[in-house]
Amino acid sequence: MKRVTFVSSCIVFAAAAALAQGCGSSGDSTFGDGDDGSSGSSGASTSGGFDPSREDGGGGSSSGDVDGGGDGGECATASAEAERIPVYMLLVVDGSGSMDGVNSNGNGYVPGERETDPHPAANNRLTGRKWLALRGALAAFVDDLAAKPDPNLAVGMYLFSSNTTKPANQTDVAISFVDAAHATAIKNRVMPPVFANGGTPLAASMNGQLPILKAYTPAAPVKPGGKYVLVVMTDGIPTDGKQACLTAASTALAGTPSVLTFAVGVGDENASATNVYDEVFVGDLAEAGGTAPAGCNTNWSDADKTGFPCHFQITPGTKTAQQIQADFLAAINEIRDTVSSCELALAFNSGDVDPTKVNVVYTSGAGQSSQIVQDATNGWTYDDPNAPTKVVLHGAACDALKSDPEGKVKIILGCKTVTGPGPTPDPK
Repeated sequence: MKRVTFVSSCIVFAAAAALAQGCGSSGDSTFGDGDDGSSGSSGASTSGGFDPSREDGGGGSSSGDVDGGGDGGECATASAEAERIPVYMLLVVDGSGSMDGVNSNGNGYVPGERETDPHPAANNRLTGRKWLALRGALAAFVDDLAAKPDPNLAVGMYLFSSNTTKPANQTDVAISFVDAAHATAIKNRVMPPVFANGGTPLAASMNGQLPILKAYTPAAPVKPGGKYVLVVMTDGIPTDGKQACLTAASTALAGTPSVLTFAVGVGDENASATNVYDEVFVGDLAEAGGTAPAGCNTNWSDADKTGFPCHFQITPGTKTAQQIQADFLAAINEIRDTVSSCELALAFNSGDVDPTKVNVVYTSGAGQSSQIVQDATNGWTYDDPNAPTKVVLHGAACDALKSDPEGKVKIILGCKTVTGPGPTPDPK
């Protein structure tokens, strides 16, 4: 199990009142300001004397101060633990007939980029590369989860349309901890004899599946208290109304529990926005669902490619099925990374946190400790540098935390921040 340990001054915790006599405030702390340079870690950053194996970061001598101040004091006097925020994810996947096509108009195939389904029930159905790519990406995604079981992530799936669709208000593949059996259930839902077929009732699918997602109650080993996430993957225009989809997403975001809606759009930007693929609508869906990144272009399209889209855009174009699969997989994994283990809450009022005196230490399940430097590429940053409420890990630092179920992160307050770039932790 991953745990996050926060080390701070005693004023943060009401339960620590008994320790108050031994705790310094931000004005009269028992450690120096570290003006003489950077600190470091045993094996992860370049500095003098930071000991990540100790909860106080060092102390006792000038070489042991986390902030390098040389006053011999300790950086922290109380601690509290918090687990990663779990994620409950429901994939709403487009199985409409256009997913079987290749070009912007949804018709035609590229030689060598289709397969003949040998299953008798499929009647020798020809499957196009978008569908091949989608099912390959889903298989790779759940296989990876099953190989590294994580009690902080539960995944389910609903496939709308296709030749074997279920009603929108029924469970397709229930949200659950992803072990080998659950991964197989998700893969079987998109493998032969299942193939893309039918229209695009996206609004009905969202409105049917959102209550199922919101009603999900985690059971062991999945941890409680998680985020609820809907991931919509579609290549077409809803046959039951765009506005109905946007309303469903915004209502879910404002509800209890709040549901984040991510949008993965699959289509060529020059396709007809009337009846084929509308990337502006897909971006609007992400915005309504609360997942549009800051600064994105809400009107991103073939006519206006300024900046970047608000959704995850997959453009088939002349790509092979393997290339499209890689795009799908990258989108799903980025969504997982965005909402899962790499966001670590600072369990303090923002006024209790001096943003210049925060350090992050990673300890692997094997007990190997190393410091993660403050760095936006391979390290950590704040959600808001001016009023931080979260520490967000990036790059290899994020990968290390996710790949080690027994790994821990310690966040130390009161010690001069060590900035990057620098080496990143080894999950081994």
